[in-house]
Amino acid sequence: ERTRLAVELHDTLAQNLTGVSMQLAAGHVEIAEKTLKSCRDNLRDCLWDLRSQALEEPDMTQAVLKTLRPHIGETHVSVRFSVPRGKLSDKTVHALLRSIRELVVNALRHGGATDIKVAGALEGEHLICSVTDNGSGFDPASAPGVLQGHFGLQGIRERIDALGGEFTIESTPDKGTKARMKI
Repeated sequence: ERTRLAVELHDTLAQNLTGVSMQLAAGHVEIAEKTLKSCRDNLRDCLWDLRSQALEEPDMTQAVLKTLRPHIGETHVSVRFSVPRGKLSDKTVHALLRSIRELVVNALRHGGATDIKVAGALEGEHLICSVTDNGSGFDPASAPGVLQGHFGLQGIRERIDALGGEFTIESTPDKGTKARMKI
């Protein structure tokens, strides 16, 4: 657990703070401010993960709900995760919970979603997880990224890549978003 936290802190906070330093040196104050906000959010998430019992939850649907509860307010979120927790390593569960949380928070914050669906199932030897929302959608090809101080989607890609998986996102302006993780 300590090793996982060290990697998580390095991959999020340390890299983001290095980015802030570079942006400030280049005079890009607005991007540095966004990056610092991302650092604060990542730190809050890491602290929540330390206190959360979601990783010990034997039911993945309940683990996802516990992870999302502090972030969703009154938004309708349905979760149907039909994968036994025992079939997933702690590393996989942690990556999934962090990724799902990021996608749901993005749907709320950036997309204004009012209905979000999270699903997980085994298809053959692969775990398939999707997050679908009815938010405003966006053009994935022109979405702001790391250079603009947005780290969420890149962080998901890195987590899923580290598990040997694939992360895809389909979205169209005004038509919602569907993100899919295959591990």
